[in-house]
Amino acid sequence: MQAIVEQLHEVIMRLTGSGEPITTEVVVELAAFAMPHAHHCGLTLLRPGHQPTTIAASDDLPHEVDELQYRLAEGPCLDAATGPALLQSDDISHDERWPRFGPRCTQGTGVRSMLSLRLPVSGGDFAGINYYSTEVAAFSEVDVPVASVIVPLAALAVEAHLRQYDYQNLKNALASSRHISTAVGIVMATRRVSGEEAFALIRKASMDLNRKVHDVADVVNHTGELPTRPTRG
Repeated sequence: MQAIVEQLHEVIMRLTGSGEPITTEVVVELAAFAMPHAHHCGLTLLRPGHQPTTIAASDDLPHEVDELQYRLAEGPCLDAATGPALLQSDDISHDERWPRFGPRCTQGTGVRSMLSLRLPVSGGDFAGINYYSTEVAAFSEVDVPVASVIVPLAALAVEAHLRQYDYQNLKNALASSRHISTAVGIVMATRRVSGEEAFALIRKASMDLNRKVHDVADVVNHTGELPTRPTRG
C-alpha cells in the first residue's frame, strides 16, 4: 500500500508541480501508470449535438473498446459519464447491464474488467475517465480511491480541452464570417445590389454548383466574380 501511495504522490506532483498545462494526453498516461491494476486508460466526452468521442487514451485499445460502445449506444463509459459517479465490472463479458456490448468487447479486444468514473465538467457536457484490464476482477478496493484522487485533475484537463476547442471553433467561425462578408461587398459593388441580394446570389451559386458558401466566397474574393457552371463547347 505504501508503494501505491508513493506512486500516486509522484503522479500528482508531475501533474501539478511542473507548471505545465494539465492536458488530457498527460492525464491518461499518468492515470494508467498510477492505477495499481489498470492496463489502459481513456477519457470519454459527451457533448449535446455531437457523437460521443474518446478525446485521449493511453494507447489504441481504449479507442477500440469505446468505439464499440458508441456504435451500440451501450457500455460503462457512456453510463458513468451521465449517471452514477462510479461503475465497475469484474467481467464485462457476463455483465447483464450491457448484454450486447460486453461479450463483443471481450471477444474483440480481450478486455474483461472495466472501471469508469464520472468527471464533474461544467455546462451541458458530460465526461468520464475509464480504466480497462484484460484480467477478470482486476480492480480491488485499492483502485477506487486512487482513481477518485485523479478525477478532479482529469476534469480540469477536460475543461481545458473544451475551452480550447470552443475557442478555435469561434475563431474559425469569425474568420469565415469576415471572408463571406468581403465577398458580399464585392458582389454588391459589381452587381449594384443590396447586401441581402448579394448574399442571396452567393447562396444561389453555392446551391447551383453544389459547393459550400465559403468556397464560393473564396472564388469571389480572388476573381471579383461569382463562379458559374462551365459552358459546354
